[in-house]
Amino acid sequence: MRTSSRWCTLALALACGLAAASPARAQQKEPYREGFWIGFGLGWGSASISCSECTSNKRWGSEAITIHLGGMLNKQLLLGGELNAWSRDKSGLVETVGDMSAVLYYYPSVTGTLFLKGGVGVVVYDANTSPKLESGGLGINVGVGIDLYVGRKFSLTPYASFVTALGGNLKVGGTDTGVGVRPNLFQVGVAATWH
Repeated sequence: MRTSSRWCTLALALACGLAAASPARAQQKEPYREGFWIGFGLGWGSASISCSECTSNKRWGSEAITIHLGGMLNKQLLLGGELNAWSRDKSGLVETVGDMSAVLYYYPSVTGTLFLKGGVGVVVYDANTSPKLESGGLGINVGVGIDLYVGRKFSLTPYASFVTALGGNLKVGGTDTGVGVRPNLFQVGVAATWH
Protein backbone atom coordinates (compact mmCIF):
# COMPACT_ATOMS: atom_id res chain seq x y z
CA MET A 1 0.00 0.00 0.00
CA ARG A 2 1.33 3.44 -0.87
CA THR A 3 2.29 5.92 1.87
CA SER A 4 -0.41 8.38 0.80
CA SER A 5 -3.06 5.65 0.98
CA ARG A 6 -1.92 4.74 4.49
CA TRP A 7 -2.02 8.41 5.51
CA CYS A 8 -5.57 8.77 4.22
CA THR A 9 -6.74 5.63 6.05
CA LEU A 10 -5.12 6.85 9.26
CA ALA A 11 -6.73 10.29 8.90
CA LEU A 12 -10.19 8.77 8.38
CA ALA A 13 -9.76 6.50 11.41
CA LEU A 14 -8.58 9.44 13.53
CA ALA A 15 -11.57 11.56 12.46
CA CYS A 16 -14.00 8.80 13.41
CA GLY A 17 -12.29 8.23 16.74
CA LEU A 18 -12.25 11.91 17.68
CA ALA A 19 -15.90 12.33 16.78
CA ALA A 20 -16.96 9.28 18.75
CA ALA A 21 -15.09 10.47 21.83
CA SER A 22 -16.25 14.08 21.67
CA PRO A 23 -18.46 15.15 24.59
CA ALA A 24 -19.48 18.29 22.67
CA ARG A 25 -20.96 16.14 19.92
CA ALA A 26 -22.77 13.90 22.40
CA GLN A 27 -24.42 16.90 24.08
CA GLN A 28 -25.31 18.66 20.85
CA LYS A 29 -28.95 17.96 19.91
CA GLU A 30 -28.80 19.60 16.51
CA PRO A 31 -25.73 20.26 14.35
CA TYR A 32 -24.62 23.88 14.08
CA ARG A 33 -25.34 25.00 10.52
CA GLU A 34 -25.74 28.75 10.23
CA GLY A 35 -24.29 31.49 8.06
CA PHE A 36 -20.85 31.18 6.48
CA TRP A 37 -18.86 27.93 6.38
CA ILE A 38 -15.39 27.01 5.10
CA GLY A 39 -13.31 23.84 4.94
CA PHE A 40 -9.87 22.62 3.89
CA GLY A 41 -9.30 18.95 3.05
CA LEU A 42 -6.38 16.67 2.35
CA GLY A 43 -6.50 13.14 1.02
CA TRP A 44 -5.76 10.77 -1.81
CA GLY A 45 -7.00 10.93 -5.39
CA SER A 46 -7.10 8.71 -8.46
CA ALA A 47 -7.07 10.55 -11.80
CA SER A 48 -7.52 9.47 -15.39
CA ILE A 49 -7.68 11.11 -18.80
CA SER A 50 -10.29 9.57 -21.10
CA CYS A 51 -9.87 10.51 -24.74
CA SER A 52 -11.23 9.65 -28.16
CA GLU A 53 -7.78 8.51 -29.39
CA CYS A 54 -6.67 6.64 -26.23
CA THR A 55 -6.06 2.89 -26.27
CA SER A 56 -6.14 2.69 -22.46
CA ASN A 57 -7.44 4.85 -19.64
CA LYS A 58 -4.97 4.09 -16.87
CA ARG A 59 -5.54 5.70 -13.46
CA TRP A 60 -2.80 7.23 -11.32
CA GLY A 61 -2.91 7.83 -7.59
CA SER A 62 -1.46 10.77 -5.70
CA GLU A 63 -2.27 13.36 -3.03
CA ALA A 64 -5.28 15.63 -3.51
CA ILE A 65 -6.63 18.73 -1.77
CA THR A 66 -10.01 20.40 -1.55
CA ILE A 67 -11.19 23.84 -0.43
CA HIS A 68 -14.89 24.62 -0.04
CA LEU A 69 -16.80 27.59 1.28
CA GLY A 70 -20.21 29.17 1.11
CA GLY A 71 -23.37 30.01 3.00
CA MET A 72 -26.44 28.32 4.41
CA LEU A 73 -29.72 28.48 2.52
CA ASN A 74 -31.48 26.63 5.35
CA LYS A 75 -30.73 23.81 7.83
CA GLN A 76 -30.58 21.25 5.02
CA LEU A 77 -29.08 23.15 2.09
CA LEU A 78 -25.65 24.78 1.73
CA LEU A 79 -24.63 26.67 -1.40
CA GLY A 80 -21.00 27.32 -2.14
CA GLY A 81 -17.92 26.96 -4.25
CA GLU A 82 -15.38 24.17 -4.28
CA LEU A 83 -11.85 23.77 -5.58
CA ASN A 84 -10.28 20.32 -5.96
CA ALA A 85 -6.71 19.70 -7.10
CA TRP A 86 -4.65 16.56 -7.73
CA SER A 87 -1.06 16.45 -8.91
CA ARG A 88 1.65 13.87 -9.48
CA ASP A 89 5.34 14.16 -10.35
CA LYS A 90 6.67 11.19 -12.33
CA SER A 91 10.37 11.63 -13.18
CA GLY A 92 9.95 15.37 -13.73
CA LEU A 93 6.64 15.08 -15.60
CA VAL A 94 4.11 16.98 -13.51
CA GLU A 95 0.45 16.34 -14.30
CA THR A 96 -2.45 18.15 -12.66
CA VAL A 97 -6.20 17.58 -12.68
CA GLY A 98 -8.48 20.04 -10.95
CA ASP A 99 -11.88 21.62 -10.89
CA MET A 100 -13.66 24.74 -9.74
CA SER A 101 -17.38 24.17 -9.17
CA ALA A 102 -20.52 25.75 -7.80
CA VAL A 103 -21.91 23.11 -5.43
CA LEU A 104 -25.06 22.42 -3.43
CA TYR A 105 -24.77 20.35 -0.24
CA TYR A 106 -27.93 18.55 0.89
CA TYR A 107 -28.44 17.11 4.39
CA PRO A 108 -31.33 14.60 4.22
CA SER A 109 -32.00 15.12 7.94
CA VAL A 110 -32.18 18.44 9.80
CA THR A 111 -30.59 16.76 12.81
CA GLY A 112 -28.15 14.61 10.81
CA THR A 113 -24.61 15.31 9.67
CA LEU A 114 -24.49 13.14 6.53
CA PHE A 115 -24.60 15.13 3.29
CA LEU A 116 -24.79 14.59 -0.45
CA LYS A 117 -23.39 17.13 -2.88
CA GLY A 118 -23.68 17.97 -6.53
CA GLY A 119 -22.41 20.77 -8.70
CA VAL A 120 -21.19 22.04 -12.04
CA GLY A 121 -18.02 23.83 -12.99
CA VAL A 122 -14.83 23.62 -15.02
CA VAL A 123 -12.52 20.58 -14.98
CA VAL A 124 -8.96 21.05 -16.26
CA TYR A 125 -5.88 18.96 -17.09
CA ASP A 126 -2.33 20.23 -17.41
CA ALA A 127 1.06 18.57 -18.07
CA ASN A 128 4.42 20.37 -18.06
CA THR A 129 5.62 18.68 -21.25
CA SER A 130 7.31 20.57 -24.05
CA PRO A 131 5.15 21.62 -25.80
CA LYS A 132 2.64 21.92 -22.96
CA LEU A 133 -0.45 19.68 -22.88
CA GLU A 134 -3.71 21.07 -21.50
CA SER A 135 -7.45 20.67 -21.63
CA GLY A 136 -10.51 22.13 -19.95
CA GLY A 137 -14.24 21.87 -20.17
CA LEU A 138 -17.57 21.95 -18.41
CA GLY A 139 -17.84 19.24 -15.79
CA ILE A 140 -19.82 17.83 -12.89
CA ASN A 141 -18.92 17.31 -9.23
CA VAL A 142 -20.74 14.74 -7.05
CA GLY A 143 -19.95 13.37 -3.62
CA VAL A 144 -20.87 12.38 -0.09
CA GLY A 145 -19.51 13.17 3.36
CA ILE A 146 -20.28 13.46 7.04
CA ASP A 147 -19.56 16.23 9.54
CA LEU A 148 -18.10 14.71 12.70
CA TYR A 149 -18.35 17.52 15.23
CA VAL A 150 -15.47 17.94 17.67
CA GLY A 151 -16.73 21.32 18.83
CA ARG A 152 -19.88 23.41 18.49
CA LYS A 153 -18.83 25.06 15.21
CA PHE A 154 -15.98 22.78 14.09
CA SER A 155 -16.03 19.34 12.52
CA LEU A 156 -13.74 16.86 10.87
CA THR A 157 -15.42 15.92 7.61
CA PRO A 158 -14.51 12.66 5.87
CA TYR A 159 -15.58 12.90 2.22
CA ALA A 160 -15.53 11.13 -1.13
CA SER A 161 -16.08 12.94 -4.40
CA PHE A 162 -15.89 12.46 -8.14
CA VAL A 163 -15.38 15.17 -10.75
CA THR A 164 -15.31 14.67 -14.50
CA ALA A 165 -15.26 16.87 -17.56
CA LEU A 166 -18.16 16.35 -19.95
CA GLY A 167 -16.12 17.45 -22.94
CA GLY A 168 -13.16 19.48 -24.15
CA ASN A 169 -10.29 19.13 -26.60
CA LEU A 170 -6.60 18.53 -26.01
CA LYS A 171 -4.35 21.52 -26.69
CA VAL A 172 -0.67 21.06 -27.50
CA GLY A 173 1.37 24.21 -27.05
CA GLY A 174 -1.87 26.20 -27.08
CA THR A 175 -3.09 24.68 -30.37
CA ASP A 176 -6.39 22.76 -30.36
CA THR A 177 -5.79 19.24 -31.71
CA GLY A 178 -9.47 18.35 -32.07
CA VAL A 179 -8.90 15.26 -29.92
CA GLY A 180 -11.62 15.03 -27.29
CA VAL A 181 -10.41 14.48 -23.73
CA ARG A 182 -12.24 14.15 -20.42
CA PRO A 183 -10.08 14.40 -17.29
CA ASN A 184 -11.66 12.96 -14.17
CA LEU A 185 -10.74 12.63 -10.51
CA PHE A 186 -11.99 10.42 -7.68
CA GLN A 187 -10.82 11.44 -4.22
CA VAL A 188 -11.25 10.60 -0.55
CA GLY A 189 -10.00 12.62 2.38
CA VAL A 190 -10.74 14.49 5.57
CA ALA A 191 -11.52 18.21 5.75
CA ALA A 192 -11.35 20.58 8.69
CA THR A 193 -14.65 22.49 8.50
CA TRP A 194 -15.76 25.62 10.35
CA HIS A 195 -19.57 26.08 10.37
